[in-house]
Amino acid sequence: MADDFSTETADKLYAALYHEWPSADGFYMTEYRDDLQRWFAALSKNDRMVANLVRKAFDGGNDGEALKAAAGLPTAPFCPLT
Repeated sequence: MADDFSTETADKLYAALYHEWPSADGFYMTEYRDDLQRWFAALSKNDRMVANLVRKAFDGGNDGEALKAAAGLPTAPFCPLT
């Protein structure tokens, strides 16, 4: 897993949203996806539930609620998409 983790809410949000990517193009994106999958696997049961709530809120169009929930997640890999 990457050595550097972010405390930024946006990176936690992206981790919650993208940890289930079915595929990724390019080494950099594949590495990020793999980091996210390991990040999610290491979460506690409660944090996994929060990550799933983040996705549900975001998919439901409630970006503010998704960001609020994501803020409580553990540090996450830096997102290369930003």
